Amino acid sequence: MAKAIFFNLPGASGHINPTVGLVKELIERGEHVIYYAGEDSRLKFTGLGAEFRTYEQWFDYQHNAEIGSSLLPMAVEELKMTMSCIDGLIAQAKEDGADYIIYDSCAVWGKYISASIGIPGINSITTIVSSPWILLSDRKMGLHVLWTLIIGAPRIIPWARRQLIDMLERINVPYQGILFHIFDFFASVGDKNIVFNTEQYQPFSEKLVGDFEYVGASIPERRDDIEDEFKDLEGKPLVYVSLGTLHNADIEFYRNAIQAFKGTHYEVIMSVGKNIEMTELGELPKNVKAYPFVPQLHILKHAKAFVTHGGMNSLNEGLYFGVPVIVCPQQFEQAFNGRRLENLGIARSLGTNRPSPTDMLKAVSEVVENHDMSVKVKEYSELMKKAGGYRRAADIILDFVGSENIPHQKDKVLEG
Repeated sequence: MAKAIFFNLPGASGHINPTVGLVKELIERGEHVIYYAGEDSRLKFTGLGAEFRTYEQWFDYQHNAEIGSSLLPMAVEELKMTMSCIDGLIAQAKEDGADYIIYDSCAVWGKYISASIGIPGINSITTIVSSPWILLSDRKMGLHVLWTLIIGAPRIIPWARRQLIDMLERINVPYQGILFHIFDFFASVGDKNIVFNTEQYQPFSEKLVGDFEYVGASIPERRDDIEDEFKDLEGKPLVYVSLGTLHNADIEFYRNAIQAFKGTHYEVIMSVGKNIEMTELGELPKNVKAYPFVPQLHILKHAKAFVTHGGMNSLNEGLYFGVPVIVCPQQFEQAFNGRRLENLGIARSLGTNRPSPTDMLKAVSEVVENHDMSVKVKEYSELMKKAGGYRRAADIILDFVGSENIPHQKDKVLEG
């Protein structure tokens, strides 16, 4: 039995949920898994048999909409968290006798810890692989990133460069230049990189430098408890509406959705999160139901359309079950996701965070009745399922860490 340490980003459900099946699979195959995240994830992983820890002795961070929507502030937060925890976690990993480390692509400290102590570092990527090539694949994304760097570079980059150089020298990891680290703070390329997506989705996938394995969506069985009221979803065409867990406090969005589907032949289920009081929605029509939380995977198995914010995890879950998606992006990354999937012919992107009732109903009707899109979505669903998900991810990891020829980061440092 080998010992793995998994570092994730506290409160980032879109980064955490795809790893549930992987952790369960590794434990069932005999691995000892130590999982770091926020306190709100404790029961999720202790219930699987993992040893759960938080970062509270080093930093207090909870992923939120404001930080998650901004490139440079997010990078600064990552760097601050890394500087706060790196020495303590290196010592702890050595004391634990870790055999390998798995880390979320936004938990860059995991990469540097594995590099410092010379054990395999495996990158868990639940969004898209950060790469300069993305800027060439999408004009709006390219302009957004370049403008962000131009505005923020004079103020932030000199400070970040000094901090990085000092920290990496202290832990005996080579500094590779500020441009490399700007992108790597979101890609965190490791010895092995598990991408919970498809190669078709990744722009210029052939130009990425590193060992990347695309395993599709990670859909664990029986992830959610299913209450009686959700068990019978047959009947009218079902539309599922959700803005995820971060950007879900826009009451006008939900009111527009209610107005859009009121009196139509669609049955609608809305997940509105904990920040919306149900009374604020007003009286709901008979064909529309709203809840703080719902068993999303179960509902998607029955849905005909999914109106979503466009977070990568939500999109993958919908497309895995062959559900066409209507993207109402709440921030720039989600807008990119919508455009990318629309170009693949498997989504409709409305390009606004709060579409009108007319536009929302029209988009749903279009994707439900579009035969060509239906065929493409089913093909993409099969592609995702064949990619293997969390079981294949576990196969790849266990095969890799069991190899006698693992390209340890420490070896790379010595060779350099």
